[in-house]
Amino acid sequence: MITMEKNRNEHGPRVLDGVRVLDFTAVIAGSYCTRLMADLGAEVVKIEAPGGEILRTAGPMRGDVSALFSAVNSGKLCVSMDLKRSEAVDLCKRLLATHDVVIENYSPGVMRRLGLDYETLKSVNPRLIMCSISGYGQTGPEASRPAYAPIVQATSGYDFVTQRAQPGHTRPLNMGLPVGDTSASLQAFGAIMAALYYRANSGTGQYIDIAMQDTLLATMHKDFQTAFNGEMNDRHYGPLETRDGFVMVIPLNQHHFVDLMNCVGRPDLIGDPRFATTTARIYNYDFLQDEIEPWTRTKTSAEAMNAFEARRLPCSTYRKIGDLDGDPQLVHRGMLTEVNDPAGPLKVP
Repeated sequence: MITMEKNRNEHGPRVLDGVRVLDFTAVIAGSYCTRLMADLGAEVVKIEAPGGEILRTAGPMRGDVSALFSAVNSGKLCVSMDLKRSEAVDLCKRLLATHDVVIENYSPGVMRRLGLDYETLKSVNPRLIMCSISGYGQTGPEASRPAYAPIVQATSGYDFVTQRAQPGHTRPLNMGLPVGDTSASLQAFGAIMAALYYRANSGTGQYIDIAMQDTLLATMHKDFQTAFNGEMNDRHYGPLETRDGFVMVIPLNQHHFVDLMNCVGRPDLIGDPRFATTTARIYNYDFLQDEIEPWTRTKTSAEAMNAFEARRLPCSTYRKIGDLDGDPQLVHRGMLTEVNDPAGPLKVP
């Protein structure tokens, strides 16, 4: 078990105390969902194939222990079972009689072939909540397509949205964050919480079908409406170069805009028809950036930030994740904590 005790509240119950979860997920989609449940007090038993799931070999490694695996699966009890053996499947069914939630991210149809599908399991436990996460959903013409986060981020339109926001880039970018995995985990988490609430009132379980492509599509609010309403705009919130790095400032309303123009010595732009209204600025935001950047290039990031913050403008420097260690706000909120795995203490959010 990868223990996570230092961020546990010692006083009073946690929200999911007493909730028991069987976790049949691998990699990040699903595993992050059950990590959130473990954080809230749920007892999570993670079922892995003999030898462990693939994320155990994913870097960064600490000796022969994956820091990524430990971070995503902290607070869970990990058990090895060969589900190709009928004895293991029978054991799972016996466990399910006393569990509240099952979550899995096998390819659609695998749980049915194993005899662990929802129709079978709810006959064992009518109060059971089961959640399946896949690339495209459990049914439909593309349900059986192999899918990982990079694939779904391409098929959903997400990658072209990101590429369109990078002036000068004519091809999609390499995948950075596994947004498809994390979005699916978060939506699964919310759906399971809703199902637990429904069960508390009705006594009835639920089956939840989460598709990574669906969850990504649902997050692209402005770009979805832009695509289907025949109108494009180029509001690209992004970096302004300084003498030693980059900063961001966003003049979201008229007050911000006037203060920013006075700050950068361009009051002449306040009445410019390209920028004079909030709507006009949205359509000409890239041009506004071009007018601001000559000023920021004469300043260090600290100097630019001091000037922006003095006017209470929404702004930020660009930081790397490593720069966040010891950040006063994160320390105040207890956001950086420590778990223990076989390789020793590990810092995690």
